[in-house]
Order: sequence, then C-alpha cells, then structure tokens
Amino acid sequence: MGLVLAFHFAPFGGRALDRAFFDAASRQPFRPTPVPEDSALVLVDESTLQEMSRGVNHMRWPFPRAAFAGLIAALDRAGAKKIVMDFDFLEHSESEEQDLLLAATAAAVRGTVLGRTNRREPVFWDPPYRRAHAAFFEQARTGNTDYLPDDDGIMRAYPASGSLAAAAFTGPTVPPGGLLRWHGNLHQIRNQGVPTLPAAHFILPGLAIVDRLSQQAPDYSPEGFAKALSAEPALTGAAADRVRGRTVFVGTSATGTYDLKDLPVGKLEPGLLLHWTAWTNLVANDFIWNLPRWYSLLAGGFIAGGLLLLAGRWPGLTVPAVVALGFVVVLLPAAYAGLSAGWFFQPATPAAAAMVTLLGVSAESFWTERARKREMQALFGAYVDPGVVAQFVRNPDSIQLGGEWREATVFFSDLVGFTDLSEKLPAKQMFEVVNAYLEETSVCLLNHGAYVDKYIGDAVMAVFGVPNQLPDHAIAACRAALEAQGLIAGINARYAAATGVTLKVRIGLNSGDLLVGNVGSSRKKSYTVMGDAVNLASRLEGANKAFGTGILIGDETARRVQGVLVTRPLARLRVKGKKQAVEVHALLGESEKLSPAQRDFTAAYRAGYAAYVDGKFLEAVEELTRAESILPGDVTTARLREESAGFLLDPPSADWEPILTLESK
Repeated sequence: MGLVLAFHFAPFGGRALDRAFFDAASRQPFRPTPVPEDSALVLVDESTLQEMSRGVNHMRWPFPRAAFAGLIAALDRAGAKKIVMDFDFLEHSESEEQDLLLAATAAAVRGTVLGRTNRREPVFWDPPYRRAHAAFFEQARTGNTDYLPDDDGIMRAYPASGSLAAAAFTGPTVPPGGLLRWHGNLHQIRNQGVPTLPAAHFILPGLAIVDRLSQQAPDYSPEGFAKALSAEPALTGAAADRVRGRTVFVGTSATGTYDLKDLPVGKLEPGLLLHWTAWTNLVANDFIWNLPRWYSLLAGGFIAGGLLLLAGRWPGLTVPAVVALGFVVVLLPAAYAGLSAGWFFQPATPAAAAMVTLLGVSAESFWTERARKREMQALFGAYVDPGVVAQFVRNPDSIQLGGEWREATVFFSDLVGFTDLSEKLPAKQMFEVVNAYLEETSVCLLNHGAYVDKYIGDAVMAVFGVPNQLPDHAIAACRAALEAQGLIAGINARYAAATGVTLKVRIGLNSGDLLVGNVGSSRKKSYTVMGDAVNLASRLEGANKAFGTGILIGDETARRVQGVLVTRPLARLRVKGKKQAVEVHALLGESEKLSPAQRDFTAAYRAGYAAYVDGKFLEAVEELTRAESILPGDVTTARLREESAGFLLDPPSADWEPILTLESK
C-alpha cells in the first residue's frame, strides 16, 4: 500500500498519468459536444501580420492602439453582438492620443470586453476615466486572462468567476467553472463550422472609421465616439456576414505574437481558445466536475485489499490476474465515458493499485527470476546498443565501473548549418528532418558494425571495434562514412523542396588506442570510449570547415586503409588543445569508383603536396597548378599553391615546418 500512496501523491506519478488520460480523452471525446452556433474567432494570424506590414500602414507587431480601435469599430459596424478581446493593455503607449483613441472606441462599443491580468485593468480605463464616463461601465467590461497552468505547464481547469469568458457570458448567474470540456484545437473548431477570420479583414476598414470618429469627436470622449459610430454605415461583405449577430472572440495565432499555449487538445494553440472554450462551457453549463482525488485513492485501497484476499483464498496467479485485469479493463472505459457525462474520476491510482498488488502476489513464486530481470532491465535502460547488452548478458562482471584499452576507430558526424536550420524551420518540421537523418545514419553505422555511442543534438558519435572486436575497423568506419554522406542526397530529395533547406554533413574519423568501458555512477552508467584518439576525431569533424572537405581522417586511419580506399593528405595539423601536429587526410572513396579526372587530380595533388612538404616549392607550384586545372575550386590545393608561390618569393626560415594550426574546435 505504501507504493500506491507514493504513486498517488508523486507529482510525476498518478497526477501525471491522470492528466495524460484527461488530455487524450479531450482530443478524442467519447461523445463530442456541439459548439454554439453564434460565435466566431478573429485572429491576428500570419496573414494579418503580412497584410499590415504592406502598403501605407507599415505596421509591425505589436500594432499601435489605433489598429485595435479600428478592429473594434469595424466589428461593431459588421454587426458583432459581443466583442471579446484577449489582449491586456497594461502600459501606456508611445502616444497619449493612441491611448485615448482605443479607450474611447472600446468604451463606446458597449459590447466590447477587454482583458485584465493580475487584477490590473487596461491602463487607459483607470478609475477617474470610469467615473467620468460611468454610463459606459455599468456592466463588466473586463475579464481575467491569467494563464493558470498545472505543474506540467498545461491549463485544464478554468476559474470562471471574474474571467474573460464570464464577462462575455450573458446568463443570469456564472457557474464556478471547472475542467474544460474541449471541442478541439483551432483546426478542428474551424472544421466544425465556427467562423475563423484574419483580423486584417476588419483592421483595414476600421482604421478609416476611427479616423472619421476622431475628427467628429476631437475630445476623444466615448459619448462623442458612440454618437459618431452609430451614424457610420454598416459594413458589408463576406467577412462581415460571418460575424454578424455573433459573439466574436479576438486574439492572436501568429508565432511572433507570443500567445501560443500548450493545451490538452494540441501543442502551441492560440491562448484565445481557452476563453472561447470556457465561454462555450458557460453557455451550455457544461464544465466537467473533477471528482476529489481521495475517491481514486479509496478505490485503489479497495482493489488492493480485494486482490490480497483473493490471493489468500485461491493460491496462484490466475484468479488475481483475471480480477485485476478485468478491473482495469472496466475502469478505464468507465472513466473515459464519465468525462462525457460531466465528471472526471482519476483512474491512474486504482489502475496502478491493481497492477502493483498483482505484482506483489506474483513476487513470492518468481522472486529470484524477477529480481534479476528487474536488475537487468534497469541496467539496459542506460545502454542503447544491442551489442553492449549482449556482452553484459554474457559477462555480468563487466557491469562494474572501469574499463580497458582497446584499438578502435571513432566516428563523429555533424550537420552543417544546424543553427540556420533551426531558425528556418518550425520545431516539428526540424525534428522530423533531423530524426530522418539520425535514423538513416544510425542504420548505416550499425550495418557496418558500429556501436552508436550517443547523439549530441544533430551530431552522432560511434565507435568501430567495440564492444565486439572488428579486425578491419578502420576500413569499416571509412566505408560507413562514405555511405553516410551518400544518404544525405536521399534525405534532401525528400525534404529540400518542402523545407527550403539542403543538408550537408561533416565527418571525422580517427583510429588508435581508446579507453573503453563504463563511466558514471551507481545510479546511471554509460558505456563509452575516452582518450586522445577520441578527441582528435571530434576535432577532425570540425576541421572539415577549414579544408572545405566532407570527411577527414587521421594518419593512422589513412595508413590502415591504403590499398583499399583512396585518400589524400591535406596538412600536418595542430588542432586546439594539442601540441604535436598530426597529418590529416581527406577520404575520397573506393579506387574503382573514382572518375579518371579524380584519379589524375589525386596523382597531381599528391606530387604537389610531397614537394611542398619537402620544401621544393617550384615543383609544388607546378604540380598543384596542374591539379587545379583538373578539378578547380579545391580549397587545400589553392592554399598550398599560394603558399608555395609565396615561399618562392620569400623563402621560409631554416626551421620552417609545414604545420597548419587551427585555434577553433
């Protein structure tokens, strides 16, 4: 019972599962409820931002208050019954005239309701203003727009008293509120027939209206604005027809307006949906009653006690298992249907009580086997590679912290321009593209015998030769790198047109002695590799930027693949954090797959590079010039030729060494 209590009261136990159950049921209700027929949504969406930024307006978000005044005036002239503005005007604008314009327009249109937050009213409707124009404030003109989420950042319950939805409600009494009965996300609500219009349809004609109002009532009094507005002709057209006679909720949905919320019905939905949904619940008196949590704790205790009695009466697992599973099978649909009936019984604790008690009943017969299974399952959660798991199953002693020296090849890859990618794409689309890249790259690596050590954002670290021995680990790593680079073309073919982004990848490989084993603590372990060879592989991946290459390999890796794969030396490189220079090579591919031009280029380049290293700069210039004529545009060839030409005019010192130093990682 102690486990049930802990689960019930833990913030990430029963509460989290109950919320997840409620969210799932809200997205797919047992009995969908119809939406009111007399409402509409007007949103400052992406098209509104674009429209207002063009032409003579040149408005950027946040719009000047004249735009909001025009929006209200146009909706009034379009025949809106009520205008509910999910905006908080808590600071004075740059212009007193702008404040007076919005204050007078919003007050003059008596059906307008503005937002307030933390008990702070719109700044231009201060107490003196209300007293001076008391006739316009006889009814509630503002409502709370505070976002009051649960611990997980999602708002499910709506306190109706004093809220924006209550200010828009015209019933005799306001219910206290409760859990919201959702009609869906913005897309689903639109499909159910609720008119959803861009705010630009009303702001543009509204600006002309408020300009005339300010000329006819230059004192910016709501009395003068009300009189002048009543003389304005009614707006006509498709947009006006869709709001006439309706309660219109006005808010934002554009990304740059910063009013997108996590809601039970979807990620990043307009915050306006909270108040519109609450208003529909008020109209239909349809809030969901959240039953006290002790109801579920009591039910959990009842089922736990019943299962223990059954286990004592009928030894074995059959009867307790049938009863426990039958209870859960009945409980979850009943709780699901209960939401449509107007109450929410939180099912996580009684369901967990049934399962935990059943586990306790079975523990006596299977304790030893289950204890080992739990131990291995907890361990396997810290590892991702099947080869590692198989090794530990064969040799449990290897679970201890520590390691050994092994010879292997380390692989690092990283997407080029990931920051630019994250700025250009929405989060969902970015993760889709990156996950597609990681999926295909990982499969490629595993097919070549690699152990995928970890993902670091869009970067991949893998090792060839651990945990299982791989005699030709350098060749396998190089072939995997070549194939991984080739996969990018396929990914770009699928996503480039849709995203406007073309991916490129940089890869670094290095072979050597690595320290291999478990690092971490007694609570969390990681099977990984460490050592200078690992650090150099990481540096080589980044050094591709300096050489204009896609795959850089260390000298030991290049030595091991000679005769099988074609490489070319690029420089004796001293990377950041290392005193000794190492020769690095570009990996070109399988010899038989190179074109004649690539073979000729490689031969000329190698001759030029060897002459450069030996200080034969005239010969180096000749050979490197020939290489450039075969395949122009190579960064390293041009650099070596220019340096060699410079040394012909100004020879280096006697102790000169052909070493390139990179200060960045």
